[in-house]
Amino acid sequence: MNANVPKPGQAVYVYEFPVRIWHWTIAACIFCLFITGHFIGSPPQSLTGDPTRIFYFGYLVRAHYAAGLILCLAMCCRILWAFFGNAVSRQIFILAIWKKSWRQGLLDDIRWYLFLKKTPDVHMGHNPLAQVGMALCVLAIIFMCLTGLGIYQAKGSASFFHLFGFMEALIYSLGGNGIDLLVCHRLGMVALAAFVMVHVYMVIREGIMGRTTMISAMVNGYRLVRGPHDLSVRQYVKDANTGDIS
Repeated sequence: MNANVPKPGQAVYVYEFPVRIWHWTIAACIFCLFITGHFIGSPPQSLTGDPTRIFYFGYLVRAHYAAGLILCLAMCCRILWAFFGNAVSRQIFILAIWKKSWRQGLLDDIRWYLFLKKTPDVHMGHNPLAQVGMALCVLAIIFMCLTGLGIYQAKGSASFFHLFGFMEALIYSLGGNGIDLLVCHRLGMVALAAFVMVHVYMVIREGIMGRTTMISAMVNGYRLVRGPHDLSVRQYVKDANTGDIS
């Protein structure tokens, strides 16, 4: 019997606490940034009253800046944790494209999500398709952080943020201006919104039709195998603590 394949109902610790905190933190930040960013780009109707007491738009801007800075800090912490965490914590940064089994797994996952395959493979960590998606998400978040900080420093912020003036200089060197930097930032928001919709769909679909638990795994860190024990499935991670990736 293949010891790398957990039995149905066996709990395997996959997502460490810092990874789970990062996941839900960026989810909350991105949601806040979507809402506030939309109204900053398309301001609500002007309100009547004492301007010294009405500060609704200012609160929107403050919330946007706060969520953006938290997102940047969370992303930096997540990158650092990839050096100290388990094998799964590095899967979204290092795609094993040099492995034939990984490339075949990617094709199988695509076929599974396109309803061209009847049964999914069991992955205790991220499946290859999810690794690609999360890697693109990380790049999109980094892009949003850099463009956002480039916009923020142009408003005369603290001297530390002037380090990100290179983003504004880069746009000007490409023949653009400050407005183009804003446009790039909003295009990044559209890309992230598309990713969130696809991500939610895939998680819900996998949670219903897949052979492992999904949402609960990102809550308590443990993933369970459901269904009959199948020794033919590819198993990438048995126990993330040992870093045993096959």
